[in-house]
Amino acid sequence: MSMKKRADAQYATNPSSNFLCEVPALPKNMMVELSNACNHACVFCPNPDMQRKIGRIDKNLMFRIMAEAHAGGTSDIGFYTTGEPFIHKDLTAFTAEAKRIGFVYTYISTNGALATIERASKVIDAGMDSIKFSINAGSRETYAKIHARDEWDLVIGNLRDISNYRHDHAPNLKLYITCVVTQEMEHEVDSIQEMLGPLVDEIAFDHCTPLAFPDESWAAEGSVCNMPFNRMHVTYEGYLTLCCVDFQNYVAVADLNEMSVADAWASPAFRDIRRRHLDKDLSGTLCGNCWLGQSEHISPLNEDYADILDFDAFEKEQRQRVMEQLRIPERD
Repeated sequence: MSMKKRADAQYATNPSSNFLCEVPALPKNMMVELSNACNHACVFCPNPDMQRKIGRIDKNLMFRIMAEAHAGGTSDIGFYTTGEPFIHKDLTAFTAEAKRIGFVYTYISTNGALATIERASKVIDAGMDSIKFSINAGSRETYAKIHARDEWDLVIGNLRDISNYRHDHAPNLKLYITCVVTQEMEHEVDSIQEMLGPLVDEIAFDHCTPLAFPDESWAAEGSVCNMPFNRMHVTYEGYLTLCCVDFQNYVAVADLNEMSVADAWASPAFRDIRRRHLDKDLSGTLCGNCWLGQSEHISPLNEDYADILDFDAFEKEQRQRVMEQLRIPERD
């Protein structure tokens, strides 16, 4: 399956799908935020503006969550959401444990700066099935502007090393690149494909995401966001949240330190927000501003889990920063 088909399946769903209910079965797919820290500061990403305390998931908690999810039917696991997975020293151990207990598909997305062949080869040998590099420029100069780090040579070197390692030792490893296309680098798209395409299975080019512009709806008419229904998302604190880009825990619904994965998935709070998704009743939530294209003051679903801030001001400042750095004109 191509990256585009995989993304389409995750984000846009026919409302008649049988898993769109208040308590669907535990999903096939789970993503875990090993850490919310990132060693890069891409101009289009909310991570540099995040107000949450930086942390890493507890190893024992992670092992328990994986075991419970797999026992309930989850077969795919991604070791990343808002941060860089290679920041966590136990990435290799998590990969090996996932394979030991029977996960079929393990995957990560990385900016690649920490993915040296010494570290990456251990993760690959432990059973990693897919590594996706986030490379958002086609030259050293532009890369430094977009990623806010002058590490183009390092990242491309790591990618070449992993590509060579795959050829010699791990032919089943899937290797991808995603590239967010901005005005700063759109002239480099062809050169990226020509230079890096031979090293990977696929390169996906996507225009600057709605994360920077939350008043734009992602939803096709009549559709429902899949993520609260068919994919689990776990934060480094151990919270079950609706979304892989919940940078402030504004849609966290349960604490896996206090309950099992199955109980959290079927908890009253999760049932309630799924019903609101089905009814398109998402006013005042991060989901409403994102999926339905609303532009309202929002509050967290559970204040005990969230890092509460002036979200309107936060959103405005982030939007302004992105527009200035990417030279995007103001809209009428």
